[in-house]
Amino acid sequence: MMRRRAFTLLELMVATVTVTMVAGAVAGFLGTFHRALRLQDVRAAAIVRTAAVQAHVSRLMLESRMLLEQGQQRTLLWLPSEMLEDSGSGAEAAFDLVNLTADELHWLLFEQEADGTWSLKEAVVNAAAIPAGQGDRYFSVDAAYWSGVFEELRAAGQLTIFPIAEGLAPMARDGVVAAAPRFTYGTASICSNRALGIEFAFMREALDDAGEPTGEEELRLDVRLDEHLPFPDIHPICGGGS
Repeated sequence: MMRRRAFTLLELMVATVTVTMVAGAVAGFLGTFHRALRLQDVRAAAIVRTAAVQAHVSRLMLESRMLLEQGQQRTLLWLPSEMLEDSGSGAEAAFDLVNLTADELHWLLFEQEADGTWSLKEAVVNAAAIPAGQGDRYFSVDAAYWSGVFEELRAAGQLTIFPIAEGLAPMARDGVVAAAPRFTYGTASICSNRALGIEFAFMREALDDAGEPTGEEELRLDVRLDEHLPFPDIHPICGGGS
């Protein structure tokens, strides 16, 4: 009668180590696979959010005549409600006081939130909050004038500000992260500038196996959008017109 041989201690140890190694490899693979799927979802969401930002800004640029104020954190679009030849008094010398009403002003701005992230926002004038007869604005090529208009309207509670995109971060360029998301433009002259660039990044903080943030950056998606005014109309004070 044959005797059944039991496993030796060495064989049990080898089997245990082998099973542990295989289990560790499987767990590592599943962890990597899960992380890859998570990052893929983040990328897909960022693409959708970028498309939404581009669609919104493109619509504003399509309806705009000029960029009245240009800065890295704020820019002003003029969306006229009437043709230039129909505005103002009609006198050539009076074109510096056209019927540019406050509700034709649309600001785009980057603002930093309390948690350190940035938001791209749009500010529009609440026309109902402006006293009668105070809605007209002088046309000016001076950026400081338009900056003053923004601060005046904001302080008076006459602006409605809403987010276009939230949870943004500065863009990295050549490996160097900028101080903040920003607008870029080809020239400082509002009479000749026809383009607006927007630079920002989507960021995701790394999570541990329990889903808690680790404090480390897991993914950075840099975004650069370039938009152009589609029509060459500029204000007559700039030496041209419609």
